[in-house]
Order: sequence, then C-alpha cells, then structure tokens
Amino acid sequence: MRLNKSAVLGLLEPRRLFGIVSRRRAIVQQTLVYRAERKKPLLEAALFQSFEGATVGDSPLQIALELAKRNTGLELFYVVKQPTQQVPAGLSKVIFGSQKWLSLVARAKYLTANNNLPEFFSKRDGQTYVQTWHGTPLKRLGRDIETNAASPFYIAAMAREAAGWNYLISPSNYCTQILPRALGYQGEVLEVGYPRNDHLSDLHAAAIRAKLRDQLGVKVTETLVLYAPTWRDTKRTSTGAWAGVNFFGSASNLPQGFRLAFRGHNNTAKNNSGKTANGAIDVTSYPDITELYLAADILVTDYSSSMFDFSVTGKPMMFLVPDLEEYEANRGFYFDFRSEAPGKLYDNAEALIADLPKAKQINAEYAGKYAQWRQMFNPLEDGHAAARTVDKVWGTKA
Repeated sequence: MRLNKSAVLGLLEPRRLFGIVSRRRAIVQQTLVYRAERKKPLLEAALFQSFEGATVGDSPLQIALELAKRNTGLELFYVVKQPTQQVPAGLSKVIFGSQKWLSLVARAKYLTANNNLPEFFSKRDGQTYVQTWHGTPLKRLGRDIETNAASPFYIAAMAREAAGWNYLISPSNYCTQILPRALGYQGEVLEVGYPRNDHLSDLHAAAIRAKLRDQLGVKVTETLVLYAPTWRDTKRTSTGAWAGVNFFGSASNLPQGFRLAFRGHNNTAKNNSGKTANGAIDVTSYPDITELYLAADILVTDYSSSMFDFSVTGKPMMFLVPDLEEYEANRGFYFDFRSEAPGKLYDNAEALIADLPKAKQINAEYAGKYAQWRQMFNPLEDGHAAARTVDKVWGTKA
C-alpha cells in the first residue's frame, strides 16, 4: 500500500513515534511474561473481554452473565481497562495488560472476546476461544475491502487471529455468509443471534429504560435522541489516534421537548470530551450501549452497526450522512444503503433536526423497509442468544 506525503509526515510526528515505540516496548515485555505463563497448567477459568477492557458490555458480558447463572465450577473473569470500572456480581475483574491478565490469557480454559486478543497470543491445546465479533457490517471488512483502506498487515493479523477461534458468533444468515470470508475464518459458526441484544427484548427492558433516563436527567415527557456516529479510518489526530466525529451543531438547537445524547465510537473515545459532545449529554463512557438503546426514543447514526442492533426495538432511526459518497468510496458497502435504509438519509444536521418532531410519522412511512430490515438482520433476536451460546459451547443447561 502506497502512503501519500501527508500520511508519511503523520507517521513521523514525534508524539506518534513516541507512542509507537512505547507500545512496542510494552508488547515485548508482555510477550515474555505470557510465554512463561504458557508453561503452567490450564486453569478452570473463563476470561471475557470487550474492546480490550474499554467496555464492560457487548456480547461477552451477556455470555458471562448467563454462564454465571449455571453451576459450571469455572471462575469467571472480566477484563477492564481501569481499576475504577465495575463488573457485575459473580464476575471477578482483571486489569488489561496486568500480569494476572497475561496469566489468564495463557492459562484460562475458555476465552471470549469481541475483537482481537494480543498479537503474541497463540491458543493452547485445551483452550476454547469464542469470538463474538462486534456488530453486523454495512461497510466492507477485512478481505472484502476493495480499496487500500485495509493494509496487508491488517489482513494477515486478522487471519492469524481467526485461526485461533473455535467458534464465531453470528446473529443472522447475512453475517454467517460475510464474516468468515471477510475475517479469514474457517471454523464453526454459531448462528444464534447477538447476545449483546438480549436486553432489548427481555422482561427488564422497561425498568432499565426508566432507571437510565432518570440517571441521565431526562424527563418522562422528553424525547431522547441518541446520536451514535462511527469512526472514520481516514481521519486521524496529530498523534495518530482516530479523530472524533460529530456532525451535529449545538445540542441546544433541538426543538423544545427533545434532548440529545452523544455516543462517541470506542475507537475515538480517547479524543472525546465535553466539547466533542457539543452540549449533548455525553454517554460515550457509559458501559453498555444496549441500555442506551432502551433509554432512547430515536437513533441518529451514519454507517455504524448500531443501526442493526437498534432496529430490534422498532423505534425510529434517522441517518446523518454528509460524507456518504466519500465514506462509501473509501470502504465500500455490502448492499445499497441508499435504497434499503429503514429510515431517511440526511446530508446536513439542520434538515434532520427540523424533521425530529415528525420522526414517528417518517418511521411509519418506512414501515415496509423496516420490517424487511429486521427479518434480514435480526431474525433470532428473542432475548435468548446468550443462553443458546452457553448451551452449545459449555454444554450445560440453565
């Protein structure tokens, strides 16, 4: 892949170079500890990890909670990035990058993650690795990317990672057809639904909604708009980190009775701040986005996989996509988003904001496309995906 001049200069930026050197040094040190731990016997333990500990949520959490209900004799560990992060009862937390974490990566009999484990990881005999992945794709992934947005290094690293998976979770036949090919995986696919969406249709949904809206200071009479844009792999800061994305103007511009909550993508969380949220309720660090879906009345997104998960609720979705042509040209889509989207597309925030009071009416106009969308992407979302996963992988009944 040829780098242009600006990309080369970005790589040479001092702060970015320092970050690269520091990360490589840490990986070398972790590799030495990991190799020593691999020589020890396996442990009757299961390790769960979401986005390298940045989130206590997503499918690994729901699987862990389901497993905690059952008498397996396993000690259950959940990875966190910061010591202040909390994990649910029945789970023990372990700090990402710590010696305890390295030991568990090397010795736990069961590993569950929603993205890559470290590059030095090599699955041992007797270990079972469940890969849940982290969303239904609109944009092309891995080997399916037809532009130079995916480097040969990334493709090779992804294939090396996929070689260690025993199971890959899929929410639909659509994903079953795409994910193995795109990620270079040749093993067993569990088409069971996404465990991370179980809360969207379980008996506790109404209580979760009421509690979180109260926590956020949103009145019962107010309409909560959740804005959840994805990251852009063409936009970086001077240090090489992914730049934040927010196409909304000030949140105070919303019509009376509407509140805006901003959810920055996990990849841009380090660059998120109150300024990035631009006056909205900043929920980027809230641990479980599924609960935010329950609290919200309307989702505004762009190309994020949140569009697939949120549609389980049946609530209105609106798409703020001012850079649609650029994004599609860079990454490519798996289907014609313009014609199949279950909601209206907007090229500017002002037009979208003007339509907010008509969101339910517009959603009714898209009812046919919405129903087709849910049948295509969410046919198994009945609140029991985690249970089906545990039944299959651990062979134990509730």
